[in-house]
Amino acid sequence: MIPDKAFYIDPGNVNGDTFVLDQEESLHASRVLRLKPNDEICLLDGTGTGFHAMIKSVMHDRVSGVIREKKQGLGENKISIILAPAMIKRDRFETLLEKATELGVNEIQPLVLDRCVKKTINIDRCQKIVTASAKQCRRSRFPVVKNPKDLETWINTMDGPCIAGSLSGKKTISQLNLGAEKPIHIIIGPEGDFSDQEIKQMKKAGVQFYSLGERRLRAETAVLATLSVLNELMN
Repeated sequence: MIPDKAFYIDPGNVNGDTFVLDQEESLHASRVLRLKPNDEICLLDGTGTGFHAMIKSVMHDRVSGVIREKKQGLGENKISIILAPAMIKRDRFETLLEKATELGVNEIQPLVLDRCVKKTINIDRCQKIVTASAKQCRRSRFPVVKNPKDLETWINTMDGPCIAGSLSGKKTISQLNLGAEKPIHIIIGPEGDFSDQEIKQMKKAGVQFYSLGERRLRAETAVLATLSVLNELMN
């Protein structure tokens, strides 16, 4: 059984069956959690590998130990999901990042849509939120947060099925043609829904529209609902 306490481990700090935590993670383990030799921990390298490990040495800013078991794809979905949410207010966008990470998204591509007020994000802060969330839920692959793009630029780079939640959607997610060979792209619009021009752009690109019901949902709520349904259907 994989231990509850999880730490990020740089892949370069795993050497055969031994590991060394970086300074930040070592301080967290030794000072905050007060871990000791022979305590068991979970290590996550952020690229898809998890480890069941045991601490052997605890110093002020250097915690090291041995690898007991390697777990490829620890905490990962069977499908790859690329989430493209509309830009929303910072506190709500950060909640979206946290929950999307917990629900298995692989990449987050913010979109600047016609009805978005916010246009920029702090990538470093966003990536820290994603990393903390991945550690909390013991995901071995940390989602990548990209710089915002406009819809037309991003939609022309897609390779795989794309779906979009919309108040005008007629089908449920289970009725869509998704497949499982390529990543699934999900577009989540702002509360005011997509503009007519954006709807036309997406239809031209072959985007499939779905409905989450008659209630107008906040963007972060729509993300939670969509990912929960997809996880049930595809995993």
